[in-house]
Amino acid sequence: MMRDPKTIEETVSKALEQLNVELVDLVIQTQGHKKVLQFFVDKAGGVTLDDCGELTDKIDAILEMENLIDGAYVLEVSSPGVHRVLKKPQHYQRFVNERVKVILKTPLNGLGFFTGIIAQADDNGFVLADGTNNYRFEYDNIKKATLDPVLEF
Repeated sequence: MMRDPKTIEETVSKALEQLNVELVDLVIQTQGHKKVLQFFVDKAGGVTLDDCGELTDKIDAILEMENLIDGAYVLEVSSPGVHRVLKKPQHYQRFVNERVKVILKTPLNGLGFFTGIIAQADDNGFVLADGTNNYRFEYDNIKKATLDPVLEF
């Protein structure tokens, strides 16, 4: 048995905030009889490998103490990476002028997928500039949004 993912996310997020760490995303998968919990975390200056090790211990203790999961599970803690997911209005506001990929719940003008630059963002939505047009998206219509940096080698 497992509490709903939203309860797990909220409980762990509140605890991490006290450590000045943001829980960016939680992905829960099932592999055989085990649950795999992937916590993606960030903090000012970025997350190191040592941080991930320490946070793994802290998150594991929170899951046990709050009795959020019964049975075996695998716990993974990592940085959100360069293709980090954007879930909260603050994420969009932080990454204004950055390139993103956006998948919509309900298509706009027959399109459900957009790539462009976040031109501006507020508490309700954001404007995406694709080089030709500007599109306004409300957060409640976003199925998934991730940073999409142009990586040069």
